[in-house]
Amino acid sequence: MALSAQWQSKAKPHPADEIMFDSRLRHYDDLFSTLALAPLGERRLLDAGCANGKWLEICCRRWGARQIHCFGNDGREDRWREWRQINPGAEITFVLKPTHELDFAAQSFNVVHQSMMLSSIVDSETRTRTAEVLWRLLGPNGILISYDFWLNPLNSGTVGIDWTELQRLFPDGQKVYARSLTLAPPLGRKLTMLRKPILLALEKLRFMNSHLLVALQRPQVH
Repeated sequence: MALSAQWQSKAKPHPADEIMFDSRLRHYDDLFSTLALAPLGERRLLDAGCANGKWLEICCRRWGARQIHCFGNDGREDRWREWRQINPGAEITFVLKPTHELDFAAQSFNVVHQSMMLSSIVDSETRTRTAEVLWRLLGPNGILISYDFWLNPLNSGTVGIDWTELQRLFPDGQKVYARSLTLAPPLGRKLTMLRKPILLALEKLRFMNSHLLVALQRPQVH
């Protein structure tokens, strides 16, 4: 239940993946700007299924989060341990637990993020329980950010997280941001001979994109 390879791989990424990753960061820039979240400052962040903590590091470096307010969890410690060896002074907190077992106090976080984690939970009941935990941990007016693919026919060990599934998992969430992005990786890699502007233009057409970046807000209860 790890983050996508762009966040974590030690190997040099495929050129097409690199282009799509840069584009993805710009979409996150737009999300944080549109929702007036950046700089993140004193907001508390949870990255569910964080793998090696790279997304939280990017939040601190790129969007002004404070490491002391950043938390990540994963059921595996190896990738996080490797990242900590490279960043020994980091104050980001790692919890060695799968998301559905997290026991933070309710409404502990202002921003909850998941990337390619929900799609890796094939069992519907466990996926529902995981989503319930994420929602419980999100404070009033808090933002839940999901980056996940809606279709991956080449991988039977995953399930697509489309808008219908997000509505099922988070029925009380108010959609405040949604973008279709990321050229389907197998296609993008085959089109590597094309120049970067052409690949980005194809991504803007959306019909060959495989991922959704969605932000849901938890309503304030009066």
